[in-house]
Amino acid sequence: MSVDVDGPWDHGEFTIVCSRRPRPALRAHFWSLYEQSFGPLRVRAAARQVLTEDEFAAELDNPRVWKYVALDTQGELAGLTTLTDDVSTMPWISPDYFAHRYPEEWGRKAVFYVGVTLVRPDMRRDHVFTMMAKHVGNRVAAARGVIGYDICGYNDQNRSLGRVTARIRNRLADFEVRTVDVQTYYVARAIGTPEQKDERRIRRMKAGKSRE
Repeated sequence: MSVDVDGPWDHGEFTIVCSRRPRPALRAHFWSLYEQSFGPLRVRAAARQVLTEDEFAAELDNPRVWKYVALDTQGELAGLTTLTDDVSTMPWISPDYFAHRYPEEWGRKAVFYVGVTLVRPDMRRDHVFTMMAKHVGNRVAAARGVIGYDICGYNDQNRSLGRVTARIRNRLADFEVRTVDVQTYYVARAIGTPEQKDERRIRRMKAGKSRE
């Protein structure tokens, strides 16, 4: 498998490079940022949204995953996006679903999935996220492919990440963006016992008879 480097792409305040080469050293640099960015979702989303440190490291070490890495003008790490054309590398995603829904693209190995996207807080005004998304989109558009990504309800509703991402993609090329699946989590909280319910039923029956 090729581990050739794509880029570097110069964007003034930062540069982006991309490779499938395993990058274990990124773990130490990006894990704390990942925790800072995604950790709050542990209490904001019912489904597990946060990778363990070992899962995060495995994604960076996987030669089937592209690592788009942004570097500031000092050569310091500023951002990261991971992308794969092997959906099986994403354990929470069903490859069978994508193979069934997009058989033509699947047959050409043109079904992609975004794993993690992170931007250093002091670089978030410098369009690092936008440019990483652009380079990811370039790869997908060149392959006439399909790209999947998931956004939890909190980030979609409160931060409009779905709409923002769709705009970025369509500035680059024509993408048909739509929701393909939604899973709703329910909670049933017990607010009374069966005995209390029976007591209320008996009281209603007695009240009904007294009115006869």
